[in-house]
Amino acid sequence: MATSPSSPTPEQGFGYWRRVLRPLFWWSLLVLGLFGLHQHQLAMEKTRLNFTVTLAGQATYPEATVTFDGQPIMSGQKIPLGTHQFAATHPKGDSYATNFFIWYGAHNLGTIDLKRTMSMLAVTVNPPAPLLYIHGPEFNVELTNSSGMTSSVPTDHYVITSRYAHWSRSDDVSVTRGAPTSWRIAPHLGAAQITCNQADATGQFLQADGQMIESVNFPYSIWELPEGTYQVTARHNNDTLTQTVKITAGATNQLALEFLYGTAVLETEPPGSAVRTADGRYWGMTPLTVTELKPGDWAFMLQHDGYETVTAPLTIAAYQSSFFHTNLISVNYTGSMKAARQAMDAENYDAALKSVGEALIAKPGDAEALTLQQNATGLGSLQRAKQLGLQGDFIGGEKELATTLQIFPDHTEAKALLAEYKRREPEQREKLRLERLEHGNLALNHAFLYKSDADLFPSHEFKTTKPVDQVYAAILDALRIPPSFMITRNFSPLPETYQIDFRQEFSTYLATSAGYRNGVIVCAQTKDDETQILFKLLEYKTEAQIKFSIGNLIGTPVAVNYIPISPARLGQLSEKLQARLTEGVSNVTARIQGAIGQTPPPSTK
Repeated sequence: MATSPSSPTPEQGFGYWRRVLRPLFWWSLLVLGLFGLHQHQLAMEKTRLNFTVTLAGQATYPEATVTFDGQPIMSGQKIPLGTHQFAATHPKGDSYATNFFIWYGAHNLGTIDLKRTMSMLAVTVNPPAPLLYIHGPEFNVELTNSSGMTSSVPTDHYVITSRYAHWSRSDDVSVTRGAPTSWRIAPHLGAAQITCNQADATGQFLQADGQMIESVNFPYSIWELPEGTYQVTARHNNDTLTQTVKITAGATNQLALEFLYGTAVLETEPPGSAVRTADGRYWGMTPLTVTELKPGDWAFMLQHDGYETVTAPLTIAAYQSSFFHTNLISVNYTGSMKAARQAMDAENYDAALKSVGEALIAKPGDAEALTLQQNATGLGSLQRAKQLGLQGDFIGGEKELATTLQIFPDHTEAKALLAEYKRREPEQREKLRLERLEHGNLALNHAFLYKSDADLFPSHEFKTTKPVDQVYAAILDALRIPPSFMITRNFSPLPETYQIDFRQEFSTYLATSAGYRNGVIVCAQTKDDETQILFKLLEYKTEAQIKFSIGNLIGTPVAVNYIPISPARLGQLSEKLQARLTEGVSNVTARIQGAIGQTPPPSTK
């Protein structure tokens, strides 16, 4: 008979489940542990400290030092949990420190603004400085006529510059925290007042080594000089005076410069002698008073054309006058007369006149010299008359012969030549008259000699009884009346003849060239009571070099050729071009007629 299995006991059932569930428990515990560790790591990754450190509201990088538990830290860096110490320092600011507890998550301390460290700076200046500069990275001040300043300033390095008229210095000063900083500026300065007995003297104020400080006009004052020894150089005329002056601090030092002079009085008979010294300096002509001479021995040379040179020794004393008088001895009269006679024998009358003149300077009023001078004048005029006759200038020869006959009334050759010249004078005058009549035409033709287009345009003529100078000036004024012509040249090409070149430009509405007008006016005195006025106008229009350019299509070409406005070149002229020709002639005609007071139209040649 089979036996049925027995039922498990309660102890056996608990042990069974314990064996079954134990691994599952430890597995769950492990999973929970790993999950907790992962969550811790995630939370620690977000546990960071953010902050910004400024100094008096300004960024401090890289000068600021920030520590976390004594170790350097940067904003955004991860931090551990727990209680910690945070500190921020800056060499120019007050320190900051705090303790705080850190738990999971971001911690933002915000902006930590360190207070700027300040300290007292006391600057004293004696004597007061015209300019005082205190310059630092964050504090700057400029003071005038200052005895100094006391002020709370940021701790830092400063440059303190004091400037006087002739002294300056820059000092580096450090202002640190905890104690005031004092700085004293006390230069040893003095002044000088310098006078001179010659008010127009000039000079220089120099350092002891000769370096110039200032130019000097007397009386002269200089201030704010470092104490020491200086030089003063004064110049008056050609004299130089140098003295030293010692400058004592806190005092005005006096110096008086004195040029010592005497006077020389020089007289000669005859007067007019040049006065020179051995160095070649010219002092003037006798009678002469020479002032401002240095005391001592002087030697003046008295030189007069035709006389021996005389040496005048004088001893000059300060504030005294020394005198010298002498009669000059002529040495040039005999030589000059000899040279004059030799020139007369050689028929060199101009040289003879020059030598006689020198003889008369040496001996004014000498009868022999005056006679020789008269002969040279008369014979010289006769000689020039012959030369003019050979040149066909009988009118000029007659004038010279008149001089000869005035001196030698019975001179046979002079009389014969005068008769011959009078006979041929009408021939010369007729030639001059005909030449005079052609001066205007010659000038106008020459003005257009190299202008190939000139023959395409007519000339116009006026005549007036007014003198040519008056007509020329009036026409110039008329051409300048608005709208004025541009006068390019005006001159006299021939005797009693004037030429005026003028020009007038034409433009499109875009200021490109639309052509131009060239003109020449010639004024010539053809007769004593007649002035001829000739003028010619050359008119040009523009033609585009590039026919299909935009400028040409809108009527304002830039690159153009100039074409004379003439039927010989263009064929039948348009009304517009014909009107331009007429307008140019009418405009110039009106101005010329207004200038000479005429109204009839001009004749055309």
